[in-house]
Amino acid sequence: MYLEIDEESFKEVFNKYYDRIYSGFYKKTQSYEVAQDLSQQTFIKFWKYRDTYTVDLTIEIQLFRKGKLVFIDWLRKEAKERQLIDNLKRNDTIPMNDLSLDMRDSLNHAISQLSAVRREVFKLAYIEGYSHKEIAEKMNISVRTVETHIYKSVQQLRKVLALIYILLHI
Repeated sequence: MYLEIDEESFKEVFNKYYDRIYSGFYKKTQSYEVAQDLSQQTFIKFWKYRDTYTVDLTIEIQLFRKGKLVFIDWLRKEAKERQLIDNLKRNDTIPMNDLSLDMRDSLNHAISQLSAVRREVFKLAYIEGYSHKEIAEKMNISVRTVETHIYKSVQQLRKVLALIYILLHI
């Protein structure tokens, strides 16, 4: 048997539990913005799946389970983004197929903002996995020039990715 949650009962649940949901997320993330975003996502999902709640469990339990799932999704996304940044620091290739569609689009957008030469050097190094020496030979430039382009492209990408990350979480 399922619970019936209409707009009025949803408002009551929201007013009763929002502060607890928010403070729980804040304790875990230490970020007001992230806690607000996760709280909002929790209530959006709670409303979206309102037809699936059972009378066997309290609304509170079902809401907090939804919050736990939202938090787990956020942690997974954060781990993927941290892995991307770590790959940039280590000069490893970026596993494009392992990235979420949003993250792939963000990275492609950031790469597209590089100059043509830096974009080519970056793609050869991080996407295709060529060594600095191989890139230098392929592009007929010095290894030092390759290193400079890689250094500057990674610097620029970090700024762009940070901006994209912030915009996605507002």
